[in-house]
Amino acid sequence: MVLALFSFCADAQTSFNPFDKKEKKDNKSPKKLIQKNHGAIIGLQKGMGTAFELGYEAHWRKMSLSNPSIFGATTNMEYDVSNHLLAYRAGMWMKKGRVNLTYGGNLVYINDLEGQHKYGIAPAVGFRLAGFHFLNSYNLLAGDDLKVNTLFVSLRYYFPVDNKFTWDRKTMKRKKQRQKEKEKKKEERVKERENKTGIKKLLNI
Repeated sequence: MVLALFSFCADAQTSFNPFDKKEKKDNKSPKKLIQKNHGAIIGLQKGMGTAFELGYEAHWRKMSLSNPSIFGATTNMEYDVSNHLLAYRAGMWMKKGRVNLTYGGNLVYINDLEGQHKYGIAPAVGFRLAGFHFLNSYNLLAGDDLKVNTLFVSLRYYFPVDNKFTWDRKTMKRKKQRQKEKEKKKEERVKERENKTGIKKLLNI
């Protein structure tokens, strides 16, 4: 299950861009540099019990001097060593500004490896700096009577394994348009030279 989630997120990371908006007629809008990366996360969770986290995370960051923003998608697996529970989470979070908090949430599935399980959602608020992400979250769960972390904190560290930079869709469209115009002018110059050469040959004859 968790491997399928990892594979899905890896595929989506290459095509999804949360900063793409419907294009406007104004071609004078500023250029936006988008950073895309993905990698592994490890973490430690503490509540009623202690759990270790291992997962995958993808980031889309809008580079800006005035108002940068970052959007993240995460899938991870947890093992609660205190209560012997295995959990899976898939969620998203976002942050605007340089030192602002992160806001997000997760879908949660927990089982005790003996047939009992819980499932639900977990909203989260956190703070992210230099690869570290400190989260405060609350599990809102339904299902069997299992002893799980309800209110808990976790500290994660992110290891990027792939990093790419690209311009936003509007800027890329303008770049492609300029490239087409250059190629068209080049073809016109080639044809013009060929025509002049042909005329010279006719005059020599």
